Amino acid sequence: DGASGVAVLLEIARTLPKNSVPVWLVFFDAEDNGRIEGWDWILGSRAFAESLQFKPQAVVVVDMIGDADLNIFLEGNSDKTVRSEIWDAAAQLGHDDVFINQEKHSMLDDHTPFLQAGIPAVDIIDFDYPYWHTIQDTPDKVSAESLQAVGETLLKWIEEKKFSR
Repeated sequence: DGASGVAVLLEIARTLPKNSVPVWLVFFDAEDNGRIEGWDWILGSRAFAESLQFKPQAVVVVDMIGDADLNIFLEGNSDKTVRSEIWDAAAQLGHDDVFINQEKHSMLDDHTPFLQAGIPAVDIIDFDYPYWHTIQDTPDKVSAESLQAVGETLLKWIEEKKFSR
């Protein structure tokens, strides 16, 4: 369901205010090893994190967020401060029905290399998506409302966050 994250990032690119703090929209490949022997996980994000010449103030990964029955729980390895800010923004917008303020999963995902580098990072993911890695993962399982809830929440967080320039 990486396509849903791409859709949200492309819409953020289109709607981000011109006077916004600098925001990089980065698209990683080679996150999932497909159970191939000897092939490691999170290769794209790891290579990117290792190549950074400076430390971003925060990293937010959006993954598997298009589910028509969207339930995004707090991911246990994510930076708690940034995570709280994003969930607060969701609640202010009335999206607390999909941004559930309860920890459920702790996972290795594209946010991990940034956390290991000391960069606050958050994984926004609906890991309970029942069609993940199945042939039933079809467009009828995706919701524009789910994508909008995530996009609006991230835009609100970016606008409210007092990043230093």
